[in-house]
Amino acid sequence: MKKNSIKLIIFDGYGVILSRGYPDTCRALAEKFKLPEKELLAIIYRKYFELAAERKISQKAAWQLSVKYFNLPMSWQALRDLHLRLLKVNQPALNLAIKLNQRYKTLLLSKNTRTQFFETKKKFPKVWRSFDVTINVWELGLPKASKQTIFVICKKFKVLPKEILYIDDQKSNLIQPKKLGVKTIFYKNFFQFKKELNKYLS
Repeated sequence: MKKNSIKLIIFDGYGVILSRGYPDTCRALAEKFKLPEKELLAIIYRKYFELAAERKISQKAAWQLSVKYFNLPMSWQALRDLHLRLLKVNQPALNLAIKLNQRYKTLLLSKNTRTQFFETKKKFPKVWRSFDVTINVWELGLPKASKQTIFVICKKFKVLPKEILYIDDQKSNLIQPKKLGVKTIFYKNFFQFKKELNKYLS
């Protein structure tokens, strides 16, 4: 593959540039309150957060419903604060993204509510400054993994799908882009990611 065939690199926010977010929160809750981690993830993330991300409920309601469902001995504010406190920058991935930004256009793509996106941006301003553009699909009213989202990105950056490389830690987010011709990397860890990256950019 020619080095110049890639013009835009999309980095997922949670799970690639930042820590995993909800999975880390659910793991912490499981350890603290002796609850099943898989069920916590299914309810807090795949049910209530997805509803908030789709604008069907508020982010506040997602936290409140999570506390109520599991009868957690904490307020919804405390659960939210735990979630934000556990977020960390994946520094090796960010450093590599900054380096790649010298040669390619880079996009930080997130699926989040407006409130949580704002809180994360406030906590990690350097992350947001390290990319040409950041997009939160909540603002677009589109699913992160949709063809429509890729079309919006193509139009914004004036690129074709085949000129995009997209890195995400959720396989489901890569299915539709790949069908359009987007090059994809399923992120498992930094060293695996860097090795696969070289296949596309070397």
